[in-house]
Amino acid sequence: MKSALVVDDSQYFRQIIKNILEEYNFNIIEANNGLDAYKKYIVYKPDIVTMDINMPILDGFGSIEKILSYDKNANIIICSSMMFLDVYIAEGLEAGAKACLCKPFTKNELINAIDNVLNGDDQKNECL
Repeated sequence: MKSALVVDDSQYFRQIIKNILEEYNFNIIEANNGLDAYKKYIVYKPDIVTMDINMPILDGFGSIEKILSYDKNANIIICSSMMFLDVYIAEGLEAGAKACLCKPFTKNELINAIDNVLNGDDQKNECL
């Protein structure tokens, strides 16, 4: 069974992502800030991470950097409402995320992004 770390300070968006991924038999680990995400990544080493950007304690960019310093092969997908700003897209991909989605996204967009990333087809030049 594959595992996913769902990182978002919004319980609502964590639940949406969790519901989608549970349909596809993912074991879900949740974190509500970037520091908690980093700590849980080390413990659980999930197959995929969905990462919000705007969060307390440590934002998504900082968390991405910490996770990738621990595991350069981490599969991180940014899922943020901030994605309409080009600078956030560029910064997230430069930080090492393999794809990005703008909230709100569809179930198919999330699953396609995860499938692409897990199959080694990261979407560095596009955000869905």
